[in-house]
Amino acid sequence: MAIDKVNGKIRVYNYGFSPVGFPSNHIPSGVFIRGRSEDEEFVVERVHWDDIESENTKSDIFKIGLLRFHPDEEDEIYKKLGIEDRENIMADYEMIEFLMTEGIETIKRISNINSMALITRMKSMLFQMERIGKRASHDVVSAVSERLNELISGSRRNPNSVISRILEAEKEKIKKDQLEKTLEDITKRVNELEREREEQTRIIKEKDELLRKSQNAIEDLLKQVEKLTKQNKNTTKKSNKDSENVEEDTY
Repeated sequence: MAIDKVNGKIRVYNYGFSPVGFPSNHIPSGVFIRGRSEDEEFVVERVHWDDIESENTKSDIFKIGLLRFHPDEEDEIYKKLGIEDRENIMADYEMIEFLMTEGIETIKRISNINSMALITRMKSMLFQMERIGKRASHDVVSAVSERLNELISGSRRNPNSVISRILEAEKEKIKKDQLEKTLEDITKRVNELEREREEQTRIIKEKDELLRKSQNAIEDLLKQVEKLTKQNKNTTKKSNKDSENVEEDTY
């Protein structure tokens, strides 16, 4: 969809209660977009495209969603501005929802924030949430404060911090889960090998039994052959004797 421009200006939205301003190449006093009132969903102003491009190289106000664009135009505008990390672009209600979500994924995301503007906005949002009775978990509040201090001081993460403790606990959990999975796989394989051994033993026994039966059958056949051979010899001897007697009677 083509971006709706009027005299080189596009629609810029402020969904927050606080006003946002930045320098302009066209307006001496700069761009100013007031915050919305309680009965408004947003405030919208048209801003020169080159002012937006210029400000985007200097600050994170568009990268973190402090100011937004028309929903139908956002994809195209963010593409033109080179903003790829859309995960950090949050309206106030989206940020509140994020900060109210407990769990390791929330802490991980906070710990990876590199935008001073975004983490400062989160810190401010936590104060606003508290005033309206929305309390984030102690871990989330601590993680935001710790990450803000890290970005301000440029220091490495304190190994005793809440973020470190939670991330280390997650690593240990992953190791434990992997160990349990390995043990489960080994146990499963041992059981499979035991079943295979039992099956092979059964087959060997069946073969031995079949071989024994075959051997017995052969022995029985040989006994019958031997018996028949003896009977045949006896019959032959008797026949010969009878023939001799007949010849003597003839003389």
